[in-house]
Amino acid sequence: MESVDKRKFTRFQASDNAFVAFNGERKRVAQISDISLGGLSISYSGEKIADDELRSVDIYLSDNGFRLSDIGCSVIYDAKNGSNGSNGKGAFRCGLCFAPLETENRNKLKDFLKNHAIAPVTALLSKPRTGPRVREKAMALFADFLLLTIAFYGMQLVKRGGFELPALYRDLFGVFFLSWLIVSLVMKKYSRIFRRPFSESLVLLVKSNAAITFMVSFSVVLWTGLATVSRAQTFGVCAAFFLLEVIGFSLYYLFIGRRANGRQISRTEDKKTSLTISYPLMLIDAALVFAAFMAMNYVKRGSFSIPPQYDQAIFVMYGLWLISYFVVQKFDTRHFKTSYLAAIGHCLKATVFMGATLAVLIFAFRLFYYSRLQLFGTLGVFLLFELGIYYLYYLYSRYGKLEKDIETAAEVREILERQEADKETEGRTSGEERRCRVREPVETKLDHALEFFNPRLFDFIRETIDLPRVERRYTSVLSTSEIDDVEALDANGYRLLINLHKTNDVRWFNRYFLQVHSKLKNRGFFIGKAHTIGTHKRHYKQKYPSVIAKVFYAADFIWSRAFPKLPYTKKLYFAITKGRNRLVSKAEVFGRLYFCGFKVVADVEIDNSLYFVAQKVRKPATSKNPTFGPLVLLNRRGFAGQNITVYKFRTMYPYSEFLQEYVYENNNLESGGKFKNDFRVTDWGKYMRSTWLDELPMLYNWLKGDLKLFGVRPLSHQYLGLYSDELRELRKKVMPGLIPPFYADLPKTLPEIIESELRYIKSYMRSPVRTQLSYLWNSGQNIIMKGSRSN
Repeated sequence: MESVDKRKFTRFQASDNAFVAFNGERKRVAQISDISLGGLSISYSGEKIADDELRSVDIYLSDNGFRLSDIGCSVIYDAKNGSNGSNGKGAFRCGLCFAPLETENRNKLKDFLKNHAIAPVTALLSKPRTGPRVREKAMALFADFLLLTIAFYGMQLVKRGGFELPALYRDLFGVFFLSWLIVSLVMKKYSRIFRRPFSESLVLLVKSNAAITFMVSFSVVLWTGLATVSRAQTFGVCAAFFLLEVIGFSLYYLFIGRRANGRQISRTEDKKTSLTISYPLMLIDAALVFAAFMAMNYVKRGSFSIPPQYDQAIFVMYGLWLISYFVVQKFDTRHFKTSYLAAIGHCLKATVFMGATLAVLIFAFRLFYYSRLQLFGTLGVFLLFELGIYYLYYLYSRYGKLEKDIETAAEVREILERQEADKETEGRTSGEERRCRVREPVETKLDHALEFFNPRLFDFIRETIDLPRVERRYTSVLSTSEIDDVEALDANGYRLLINLHKTNDVRWFNRYFLQVHSKLKNRGFFIGKAHTIGTHKRHYKQKYPSVIAKVFYAADFIWSRAFPKLPYTKKLYFAITKGRNRLVSKAEVFGRLYFCGFKVVADVEIDNSLYFVAQKVRKPATSKNPTFGPLVLLNRRGFAGQNITVYKFRTMYPYSEFLQEYVYENNNLESGGKFKNDFRVTDWGKYMRSTWLDELPMLYNWLKGDLKLFGVRPLSHQYLGLYSDELRELRKKVMPGLIPPFYADLPKTLPEIIESELRYIKSYMRSPVRTQLSYLWNSGQNIIMKGSRSN
C-alpha cells in the first residue's frame, strides 16, 4: 500500500549541502532531510537537543551564499532514529514547524525550494530513483532528438521537395543539434519534465524551445556563412519541433504519465506579492542603455555622431530593454535583499534575453546592414555599467538604510530611562571594599601606554587632569570606532575613559557620547580625538601646494561633509563608507558633547588632530532639541520679559546653541558686543551676517508683532545675564526691534552698549515718536553712508 502525504504544504527532499544552525550560532548544526513552506525535518547525531536550543533556526547551504536567518520554530517531534550516530551516542530525527513567516523570508524560502530542493517527498516514496529513471532519461533524450530530426527534415521536404541537405543546411542542422543539446542539459529538461504537473511541463517546453530559437538565431547572425539560410525554414523547424514535443508529451502523459504519477502534487504557492519597483534605479538603467550605445558608437566610428538608421536601432534597444523588464523584473528591490549575485543575476538574464531577441530580429528582418559589433557590444558595455551601478545600489539597500542617531530631547529621555541615572556617587564605597582596595594611580601606566602613541598627548592630559588621584582600575584606554566596544565596558563606572580613535569614524555621534556618559562616574573625564574642518584644511595646506590643496580640500569637503548631510546622498555615503571619515566641525563635536551631558574643560591640536577633555557634569539634555537645516529658531526675551521665537538663517554649525556656556568662559567680547573669534560661525555665515541676509526671516517676527522696526535687540537669557539689573527691568517695558540703537551711536564695548540702550529706552519712554525718528535717521546715515556693520 502506497503512503500518501497529507500535509498542508508539499515537502521536498533537501540537497546534501543544506543545513540548519540553532539560535543564530553554528555551535550546533544539523542536516536538513526534507523541507516545506510550513516546516522541516532534520537529522543529527550526538546529544539530544535541549529545548532552549530550538527557539529559532538559520537555514543555509554549505557551499553557497544562501542564508535564511532567525526563523522562529517549534518542535513537533524529536525521536531517536534507531541507529547510532557517527560518535556512537545515537542518531535522531526532529520535526520543526515554522512560525508565521514575513514576506521577505517566505519569498527566500520559495526560492530555496525552487532552486535547491531535489524532488517532492511523495514522488520519492512512490518511485525508485535508480535504473528506470536513468533509462527514462535516455529514452526521452533519444525520442526528443528524433523529433528534432523529423522537424528539420520535414521542413526541408516542405521547402525544397526532398531530404537531401546542401552543405549550408548541414551546418544549420549542426547548429540546431548543439543548441538543442546545450539547452536540454542546462535546463535539466529530462529530469524535470516528468516530475512536474502537466501545465508546468508545458511551460518548460515553451522555455526550452524559445531558448533554442534564440541560440540558433544568434549563431546565424554571428556566423556570416549562415546569413543566407531560409528564415521560413529555420523558424519553421523551431515551430515544428515545439509542436511535435507538445504532441509527444501529451500522449505520454495521457497513456503513461498519469498512471505513473497520479499523485503528482503541484508546489503550493501563495498569492504573489506585489512588486516593489525602484524607479530611480529604472531611470538610471535607462540612461545606461543610451550611454552604452554611444560608447560603442565612438569605439566603432571614433565619433558620437549617429549614422542614418541607427537612431532606429536605439529605439529597438529601448524596446527590448522594456520587454526584458517585464520578463525578468530586474528592478524589483526584493532581489537586493538576498544577495548582490541574486540581483545581478537578473541583469544577466535580462541582457541575455535582449541579445537573443535582438538576434532573432536581425535574422527575421534581414537587418545585417547594422554593425553587429556595435549592437551586441552595446549589450556587453551595458552589462558592465550595470554591474557597477547595481553594486552601489546593493550597498545602498543593505547598508544605506540607517538607524537614525539620537537627535531630540525626547529620545535622550528614553535612553536615560534604560540607564541608571547615577550608578555610583562620589565616595559610596562599603567598608569591606575600602579594606580590600589597593590604590594604584594610573599616571605611570598611562605614560607608558601613550609613550609610543604620542608623548605630547600624555603631557596634555597630565596638565588638565590630576592623574595621581585617578586609580588605574577606574581607567580605560580604547582605540575603537564601534559603540558596542564602549557598551561592553564594566558598568560600575570609570573616572577616566580615553578613546584614541577619531570620532569621525563613529557611525552615530550622540549614541556614542551617551554610551560614554553612562560608563563614567560623576565628574569623570572622557578624552577623545577628532579631525575637524579646521585641522583638515591645515593638513591639505601643509601637504600640497596652495592651488592643489584648495582643489583637493573642496572635493573632500563635498564628499565627506556635504554628502553625509544631504537627504539622498547621505544614504549613499553611509552605504559606501559605513560612516567613516566624516568631516565635522569643532563646534558640532563640542556642541554634541554638551548636549550629551559633558563640559569641555580643555582642548589642544596635536599633529592636525583635535584632542579634547570632556567632563561628565550633568544629565544629557532632556528639554531642548538641537536645530538643523538652514532656518534656526532662537529663544529670545521679548516685551514684558515673555519668551518669543525669533527666526534667522543659520550662520553657525549645528549644535552651536549648546555652547553658550563654553563661549562665555573662553571668548572675550569684541567691539560691538559680539564674541571674539567665535568658532561656531561658518565662513558663509560671516558673509551673511555682514550683509544682514541672516536676519531676513526676522521680517516674519515683525509681521507677527513680536518685533518693531527699531528697538533694542531681542537677546537670549544668557546674554541678558551680562546686563545690569536696571537695564533688564527697563527692557521689559519696550518691544525689541529689527534695527537696534547700536547703529545710531556705534558703541565699542559692552558697558558702552549698555549705556547706549539705557539712553534709548529712557528717551523712548519720554517721547516715543521723536526718539524713533531721530534714531532711524542717525542709524540710516551710519549704515548707508559710513557702511557700519555689527559683525
